[in-house]
Amino acid sequence: MPAEQNREFSNLLLLCIEHSYEIDENPGPFPAEVLREWKAAQIAEYEQIQRSWNISDDEASEALVASESIAMLHISSVVEVVRRIEAFGLTARRTRGQVRDWAKRWQQLRERTRRSFSAWDEDGNSVYVEPPINEVRPIKDGIQSALETALHEIQPVAEAVRVELAAVRTTRVETGPCCDELDRVITDVIRTASKWDGGPDHGADATFEGALNRLNETRGMFVHVVRGESIELPEPSESVSDANAPDALDMHRALLDEARPYHRVQHRPYDADLRERVAQATQVAAQIPPTPHLLAYGLNVTAALAVAVAGNATSEVQIDLVESDAKRTPICAAVALLEETARRHDKASVVGSAAAEQLRRVWVDTDWAKECSWIGNEVNGQAMMYAFARATSDKEVRDRLTSALEANPGLLETTVISCAGWVDQLDSGTWEVVDRDRSYRSVPLWFPIEVAGELVPSRHPELSSFDAAELPEKLLRCTQEHSELPGTPKQ
Repeated sequence: MPAEQNREFSNLLLLCIEHSYEIDENPGPFPAEVLREWKAAQIAEYEQIQRSWNISDDEASEALVASESIAMLHISSVVEVVRRIEAFGLTARRTRGQVRDWAKRWQQLRERTRRSFSAWDEDGNSVYVEPPINEVRPIKDGIQSALETALHEIQPVAEAVRVELAAVRTTRVETGPCCDELDRVITDVIRTASKWDGGPDHGADATFEGALNRLNETRGMFVHVVRGESIELPEPSESVSDANAPDALDMHRALLDEARPYHRVQHRPYDADLRERVAQATQVAAQIPPTPHLLAYGLNVTAALAVAVAGNATSEVQIDLVESDAKRTPICAAVALLEETARRHDKASVVGSAAAEQLRRVWVDTDWAKECSWIGNEVNGQAMMYAFARATSDKEVRDRLTSALEANPGLLETTVISCAGWVDQLDSGTWEVVDRDRSYRSVPLWFPIEVAGELVPSRHPELSSFDAAELPEKLLRCTQEHSELPGTPKQ
């Protein structure tokens, strides 16, 4: 709105400095309608008592002195610093997107090249080829050009922040150390924004993100100092690059690549350490949705590679591994390992029979009416129940889940989410995955649909009418809106 309108009485609400800052920094809980209600209440109170709020002459003098003091004169500069810091961070993030886009093209080029040549050596290790240099060079040039453009855009914004910091230093001496820290963090953001060490991995940008996070944290400290609050500033230190720090999924992929040769050839000797590491990784894989784009790293593949690594172990060792696998958590991880062992070996063999028996025992010994039995199985619960149905029958699984819900109706939402399938949501133009979601495209034969329908009126009265075939999907949508269970984890 125009400055004149902004300064009109109709747009004025009387607040103390501390709470005015709180509202400006957290506008969500304080919409315009709420502020108008507060103003109306202030005016109504005045009109009711027909006089202003009483203050003494001393209080009036104190207010006048404070309002004319240099401590009040700095407020406009403080607000401008916060605004310019926000603009600086937004500009840095926006320009970084261009760099990441080039890196993504590099990654796509590498993936296309690798798919065009699939081979491995005599020990089953993958052999890859890299894209030709004449195709990579334009991408590297694009990254460098994007970095230069980013630097050209963010430097003037950074200078504007520093000008306002200088103004605040002159009006509020106590902010000096925080202003110095902000200056250091701004330098760090500029330094990281001018470099790209991630190669073709468009997600390898931890150093840049860390610098932006420190910028936001220091801005928050600055506001606290301005308010007169006591804070402890971090000690000045050299920036530590963590661009090469792998995330959990990258480490998981690397571990599976280490084990893949055992799945390709039959002569590799049993590696006990690798087998245990891959088996433990089923706990990580249990949280990876089984969608087409993630199957190569998901729970079933992880379990299959763990079993393959032990392919040349003795029968005695493999039976010991079966007993250990049956105790793994979450339950879906144990089930994946046991079912894969039974599948890989002849069911009439000692190892295959032991694995099949342990799988049935896990099913029988688990009390599905207890909430703890479902912990960790929310993402791959459907695959787990299908495995149990193959080991027993659809009817047995349906009957036991029905009994569990009758004993504990509060598990309805957990069961609905855990037993749902997964779908990729694709961009209609590029066909790239933009998100993932749960779905009941078809209702499993083992799903306890009858008891779920009986529980709906009391637990979800908003679902007043429903078709039995559509009930699981409707329950899923309703549950996701009100539940904290992992419905759509991002990977």
